[in-house]
Amino acid sequence: MKLERSSAAVTERRRLMTLSSESCEACRRQLLKDRDSVPHARLMVVSSAPVVEAYGGGVETRYVCLDCGHTLIHSTGRFGKGWH
Repeated sequence: MKLERSSAAVTERRRLMTLSSESCEACRRQLLKDRDSVPHARLMVVSSAPVVEAYGGGVETRYVCLDCGHTLIHSTGRFGKGWH
């Protein structure tokens, strides 16, 4: 009986990604945040790579939203755009 209850609880909490043509509200808000803000809770890192620039470098990290499926990019460094 214990296994059945715990398995059901995990299944109920799990949210599946739904692909749509529109980004979710959390992703739209993320794009408006400043470059130093942390990603929202449903963004998962897909890739991260250093970026070499003339006057210092940064890191470009790609995220995919587990709710809407959209990709967001976060760029750091002197010329990084922040969230885009």
